Amino acid sequence: MYFDSHFKKNVVTLYPGEFFATADDSQYISTVLGSCIAITLFDARTKIGGMNHFMLARDNRGHADAQAGRFGEYAIELLLNDMLKRGAKKQHLTAKVFGGGNIFDSTEDAVVQVGSENIAFAFDYLERESIPVKSSNVGGNLPRKIFFDPKTSRVWLKFIQKRLAAEAMLKKREEEYRSRMKKEEQKAGDIVWF
Repeated sequence: MYFDSHFKKNVVTLYPGEFFATADDSQYISTVLGSCIAITLFDARTKIGGMNHFMLARDNRGHADAQAGRFGEYAIELLLNDMLKRGAKKQHLTAKVFGGGNIFDSTEDAVVQVGSENIAFAFDYLERESIPVKSSNVGGNLPRKIFFDPKTSRVWLKFIQKRLAAEAMLKKREEEYRSRMKKEEQKAGDIVWF
């Protein structure tokens, strides 16, 4: 957490696999997104809001562990359950969806599809759970930085222009994350990487 002098608020920064919910009006939640997705949930009656940040839509290998939040299928449940514990009511929740971009200008199918799969998963999941999506900003080829006010559901979005240091940092972060995932899978014996 850090104090943001522009917003005059404490800001909780989320990385892939993390989520945060609160009713504290002195805090905002922020993240930077490339192909990842962030979903915000908000209960207007209790003024409880939260956000997650996931990297991949589904866990195809059964990694229901401490790193489960990196997968959308777990990340939404983790956030939803935390908000319900804090007093939010599922029938009063609304959502906003961000990210899922193709920020590396790659024509490789695997890279292009991650963002698209994440977007489709997020909207499908929210529809199945009957949580209406109030707004979204997904796809494209630019990374985004968002700030979420969990007390009002207001979102500030800024596109991070290409060729800046932020793009290199985001690319490095996603590559490191993918590398860690491969190492974990290799340790588990699911896949042998060479």
